[in-house]
Amino acid sequence: MLAFNPTSGSFCPDLLAQLRKALMAQGHDVRVENSRTFRISSEDRVDLICAYGGDGTARTVIDLNGEAASRAAYCTYPSGTINLLAREGRYPANPRRFAGLVSTRKPQPSHFGLINDEAFLCCASVGPDAEVVARVSPWLKRRIGRLAYGVAALGMLWRWPRHSFRFKVDGQSVEGEAMFVCKGRFYAGPWMIDRRASTRNDSFQVLILPRAGRRNLLRLALAAIVHPALGSRLWHRQSARTITVDAAPGIPIQADGDIIAATPSHIHLAPFPLNFL
Repeated sequence: MLAFNPTSGSFCPDLLAQLRKALMAQGHDVRVENSRTFRISSEDRVDLICAYGGDGTARTVIDLNGEAASRAAYCTYPSGTINLLAREGRYPANPRRFAGLVSTRKPQPSHFGLINDEAFLCCASVGPDAEVVARVSPWLKRRIGRLAYGVAALGMLWRWPRHSFRFKVDGQSVEGEAMFVCKGRFYAGPWMIDRRASTRNDSFQVLILPRAGRRNLLRLALAAIVHPALGSRLWHRQSARTITVDAAPGIPIQADGDIIAATPSHIHLAPFPLNFL
């Protein structure tokens, strides 16, 4: 099953045709479906689901199909704005190389998260980082890709949002102004907020900042990009399986680069893993 997102800024019909041809050359019978509408029925004999789009396309496939999608192996072609899941799988962008790689790999159980009932695969956050995502123009994102996040961040510098949150992390109460939940290794590109995070772990790596002003977020960026030692000992780090976010209603929560929820919310592991290549 090759599920594509026709509204993705990186969608290219010619590339979709090349990807289908490359998968068929590896011996696959390929059905092409719109990721926003297709559902797996009990009669479908699908053993591999390939998402062509960004991380949002992968989330849509999982949200629409639920546990039915877990019966098949899963992969994602590296397209979309950032595509952290494709980075996790080290998938090449060349269609023929990609098809050859996924045809030889063995699936591994990979755990993902839910914010209320919405899936997220790699990361989530609440605080200034999520405020930036909320301000991204979809029109601009389709045209300039990840640079749209930079434009949104620049527009927020003069009026930097500050909110107080009450988190309950596996029953432990923690207060702060920002929280980052890492399911996979990467965050916003090739950077890592917590190197212990892994899609194979049945837990999240949680980072809570007591204060989240401009300098605090700059320090976090340096710790993620340059070296973890540049972080602060005052930051709260913890492995967890459930997180409750309590604050004034309506503060945005982002996951995998999209706003999918708002406060108050409950974050927890999905009851089943995906068979990720």
